[in-house]
Amino acid sequence: MRNLLVLAVMALAACQPTPTPTPTPTPTPPPAPTVNLAQTAAPASSMAAMINQQRAANGLGPISEDPRLSQASRGHAQDMVVNNYFSHQGLNGSDLSSRARAAGYGCVAAENIAWGQRTEADVMTAWMNSPGHRRNILLRDAKQFGIGRFENHWVMMLGRGC
Repeated sequence: MRNLLVLAVMALAACQPTPTPTPTPTPTPPPAPTVNLAQTAAPASSMAAMINQQRAANGLGPISEDPRLSQASRGHAQDMVVNNYFSHQGLNGSDLSSRARAAGYGCVAAENIAWGQRTEADVMTAWMNSPGHRRNILLRDAKQFGIGRFENHWVMMLGRGC
């Protein structure tokens, strides 16, 4: 009988859940600051490097970023998103020349627009694979550029530097 009692106690002990240790809480780090990258300007130095790499591969000299062209480009990209359209002509009738002049730049040469690309590399690839956009990037008399991005809309303006 005593053996049965020992076995019953052992069986009962085996059925009891093993207490789990209480985990030590780990401190929660503060949340990272949020940045809406879709609404920030593309880094001009990155775009300049990609543009100039393509120009060099085609025997052309480098071009540099002009803040006035970037301002006009960003404004047009934002306008297209806010007003839900995609065109070189603004809803207010503006074109690349009038937008560049409004930003203080008088000798714009060309404009590329794109929609849907997520990175600078993606948009450059798309432009270089499009004959018209490629021709603009490789303009012999282009000396400056501006780049603007708002959400998934991109605008590049090229200028003669005059």
